[in-house]
Amino acid sequence: MRQIKMILSVGLVLILALALFGESTRGYAQSAGFITSKPIPSWGTIVGTQDKVVNLSKGDVVYVQLQPGRTVKPGDRFTLLQVGQTLNHPLTGEEMGQLVTNPGELVIVEGKDWIVTAKVRQSFKPILRGDYILTPAPVRAEAGPTGSLKKIEGRIIFTQEGIENISSNEVVFIDRGSQDGVIVGASFRIYQLSDDFDENLKEDPSRLPLHRVGRAVVVAVQEKTSTALITRSSQGIHVGDQAISGQE
Repeated sequence: MRQIKMILSVGLVLILALALFGESTRGYAQSAGFITSKPIPSWGTIVGTQDKVVNLSKGDVVYVQLQPGRTVKPGDRFTLLQVGQTLNHPLTGEEMGQLVTNPGELVIVEGKDWIVTAKVRQSFKPILRGDYILTPAPVRAEAGPTGSLKKIEGRIIFTQEGIENISSNEVVFIDRGSQDGVIVGASFRIYQLSDDFDENLKEDPSRLPLHRVGRAVVVAVQEKTSTALITRSSQGIHVGDQAISGQE
């Protein structure tokens, strides 16, 4: 059940990434998330609720303030976007962008003015005031794992739920994106430094051998980061572990 849920949860981020930034994405189905430093080109924002509910879920009625120039009609469906914390690279401290997730979907019920009534159609996590609405993009054909002739080296920088020991079927974020040549379907091998070394040798980890602990496939690509699904793990994978694509 956990595996099925995760496979379903990865794909909507692919849809969102395509809709937002035109990057190459493919489909699994719901709410993994991605990291971006770009503004969200939304159609509007949830500004109120019918029953003063704080954490909205399926069936709740909400009020949406549309962006100037946007028009909707009853029956129109929208994807919801929730902008979370700003993330810094765990090793360099560089600001990577904000975490964006998809908490659900809504459908327009009525209204032709700048504030319209909508109903939550699906909820994958609590929906909040301030969440953005965005028209979903069409689903493209699914991409399987592919190799890459180009060697790309990066690091795992974040997991959506702050998991410390990452395993198969978990979603991670890698600090390499389209500007580095990453594509959807790219396969990354995951490596980490063994603990079985003297502490003085660990002061220069670049000279020590790494051992493979897993593999991941990219499911969404942004300019500077990628979202990937861990497909194999032989032991706990951690933030900061090295991710390498290309020929061995």
